[in-house]
Amino acid sequence: MKSSTSNPKNGIEVFYSSITKTELEIVTKLKEILKPYTSLEEKISYSVLYYFQNSRVCFIWPASIKPGPKSGVQFGFCNGYLLNDPKQILERENRKQVYCITYHSVDDVNEFILIPFLQNAIEIDLTIYKPKK
Repeated sequence: MKSSTSNPKNGIEVFYSSITKTELEIVTKLKEILKPYTSLEEKISYSVLYYFQNSRVCFIWPASIKPGPKSGVQFGFCNGYLLNDPKQILERENRKQVYCITYHSVDDVNEFILIPFLQNAIEIDLTIYKPKK
């Protein structure tokens, strides 16, 4: 996974200085899960960690970053409506496109649930978006 921001001090430092200890633990665990996916590039956008391939694939949004979730840390899929979710695990709220999973503790993070969604999201991104030149 690559990392870039237009202004690292204003992006990454502000992000990490704005979140709680519990949110940091969850974010760290989610970033560990993302690490093997080297095609994804991390960028701060809207004060949130986004992961791009050909387009936005997913994001990590702690509640401390407004106007984020009311509590916990959301791992969101930018094209969540296209993901295979037969057990309806993904939270839709009132959104048509972006779906997510909200974590309230690091113990809530289940790789066996998250990774198939992540792999599906990466495949969809490769299918519907052209690579940047």
